[in-house]
Amino acid sequence: MNVVFFTRLYYPHIGGVEKHVQKISETLSQKHNITIITEQYDSSLPLVENLSGIKIFRIPVVGVGESTKKWAIWAWLWKHWNLLDQADILHAHDVYFWLFIYKFFRPFKKTYVTFHGWETQYPIPLKNKIIRKASELLSDGNICVGDFIAKWYDTKPTLVTYGAV
Repeated sequence: MNVVFFTRLYYPHIGGVEKHVQKISETLSQKHNITIITEQYDSSLPLVENLSGIKIFRIPVVGVGESTKKWAIWAWLWKHWNLLDQADILHAHDVYFWLFIYKFFRPFKKTYVTFHGWETQYPIPLKNKIIRKASELLSDGNICVGDFIAKWYDTKPTLVTYGAV
């Protein structure tokens, strides 16, 4: 099975989501083909890499402003459409909005999302809740890391898991 994970940041960046995606990728790569699509947050990182059998594609966004970054990401995904088409499952970790355009053209492709946490703003902006709700409705299932996500974002989780701070 070909699985593509989408995550804003990935190894060698340090963080909870990064570690979660790395560990689950290492475990799944023993039986499946795993590809990671992430941002190139540091220009010294290669755009394409293979680490322990996991293919990593980094979207070059170094120097791109936050207001135009999503357009750069969507343009990159458009150019690499074949990576998404070849996957059996597309799974976004918090960045399901990366898949919005793809899902419009491929509504029956199996997609999933994991909601890892809170964007550190309180009260939670309505825009953030709308993006989460759209992600939930467009995906085939979602995993919430913690019960609070269902409560504060009005999300109906397919599965709840727990992490650590």
